[in-house]
Amino acid sequence: MLAFQGEDLSAGGHSMAAGQDAADPGLAARAGSPADFRVYSTVDQIANARFYFVESTAPDSVEQGFDPGGNAPEGLTYVDADQAVEEIAEFLTPALDPQADANLVVMVHGFNTPRDRALEFYAKALDALVSDQNSLFGDPARRTVCVGYRWPSERIGSVLGSSLSALPFLPLVILAASALAILVASWIIVALLRLLAVWQADLLWRLELAIMMVGFLLIFTIAILALLRAIVYFRDVYRATNYGVPDLVEVIRQIDREAVRRLEQAGEKGVTAHRRRIALSFIGHSMGALVVTNAIRILSDVFGKDVIRTFLSGRLRPEMAVREREEEDDEVPGRIGHVFSLMRFVLISPDIPAEALLAVRANFLASSLRRFREAYLFSNEGDEVLRAISTSVNYFTFPTMKRIYGYRLGNTEILASAFGATPPGPNLLDILRAGTRTLAQLSGAVTRQEPTIVARAFTFFDCTDYIDGTPPKGMLTEALDVKRNDPDASIPLWEQLKLLVLYVMGRVDVHGGYFDGAVAQRLIYRLACLGFNQSLVAFGGQDAMVSACADHQIRVMLSDRLPMRSHELPESMDLSDNIA
Repeated sequence: MLAFQGEDLSAGGHSMAAGQDAADPGLAARAGSPADFRVYSTVDQIANARFYFVESTAPDSVEQGFDPGGNAPEGLTYVDADQAVEEIAEFLTPALDPQADANLVVMVHGFNTPRDRALEFYAKALDALVSDQNSLFGDPARRTVCVGYRWPSERIGSVLGSSLSALPFLPLVILAASALAILVASWIIVALLRLLAVWQADLLWRLELAIMMVGFLLIFTIAILALLRAIVYFRDVYRATNYGVPDLVEVIRQIDREAVRRLEQAGEKGVTAHRRRIALSFIGHSMGALVVTNAIRILSDVFGKDVIRTFLSGRLRPEMAVREREEEDDEVPGRIGHVFSLMRFVLISPDIPAEALLAVRANFLASSLRRFREAYLFSNEGDEVLRAISTSVNYFTFPTMKRIYGYRLGNTEILASAFGATPPGPNLLDILRAGTRTLAQLSGAVTRQEPTIVARAFTFFDCTDYIDGTPPKGMLTEALDVKRNDPDASIPLWEQLKLLVLYVMGRVDVHGGYFDGAVAQRLIYRLACLGFNQSLVAFGGQDAMVSACADHQIRVMLSDRLPMRSHELPESMDLSDNIA
């Protein structure tokens, strides 16, 4: 059931539903030439906000050609993709209000999220946005478009049925030969044992055993490959990289182009000082964080002078060294395309190596992060989906020789006994831990640069012991508060195994419980839609926000760069083709 079914989103109280359980009305018309995207929207809207569900039609498997989709989600209505782009561009660039504060917020789901689960995921988000609409969308000078973006992801185990038909030729031959060898060897040996003398039986038995052991070993190896395929993690990584990222880039490009067309048609050309760029913000959950970071890398102008921070040798350029020394900031302009400016980056249990928090060569997170004004990380130590499953499957691909490396960013924890605010201080990396080592311990071996540059850009929310609801309960773990007496303590191994079992049983959502608690949802969506300063206003001040976190057992570490970045407005809009 979708949570937004039957909600009243309009100021006048109009109903939303009206027959949305019918099949996609655009599907039959496009049967001969399927569209690259399907778009749905709520029927009635909040005065200053619009909501869209955009799904790529890229297929789960290449031979399918395109994803056929399914029925229109309940509570949503189908909108032609091109028409939706026009509506979004028109809403974000109002002709009668050129000084409007326009915001586009894109939310991206993670791994193991087929269409039905993606709809449930975004339904929770829409419910949270609607319930907090006065704070999020109450300012008539602010216009916000929220987009839930779906890239093609599969459910774990959904491809088991095609394990044999998709098996490449060589392992298929090995599998068939191994099975045949076991059967033939067993039958022949049994027959020969009846004919030969007793003194030869032992030799034949050993031969039979050897053949069967080799055969079973080869079959087991092929079965492991099939199991890894059935987990669909690597299939999702492929689709996220080759379908999800380019399609998200295309959505942003099309909105940018349509906004430029509208403004030029209205007589606005070149640099329009009276109109600010549209603030572009992202919420990335799990593998969705990987989709967002890679999309930003594609959208970014890598030739911008402010982006080229070092020489080829890796030595910091003098002008960058001066800026870091004087401003303590390594942010680069966030201009994307003609009308967008990157503003806020919210990562929820990101399935990204924790080493990305350290300044290492070719750090894909750092290259995206520098363009955002604000960055937030929601994580928890007990996320066994990342700690156990993701690290296990990435064992084959992550380039390390020791298990202490390769833990995921979503497992980052703040080493503090008290809930609420923890000052970052000069030894920031000593109080952040990913896996079994602090970032300070990891940084010595993996970076030659100042290691805190990336980590200091983030505001951290450690939700390991987060409680919510009535009566309060642990939303992501059993909320044991193991750091109560020792800030360096960690969840014991047997408790981690228990959490994994509880997750499989559906008792504790260690990976997505952030979206089931009211306080965490308010934090996520206010920070993404409003930014830090306006979020503080919505909470009633910084003390009130920190107090709400402490009351719900969330540890917080505010970035010391927030005051520096959050007060700045987006740059003036540039409609020329020369984007700096």
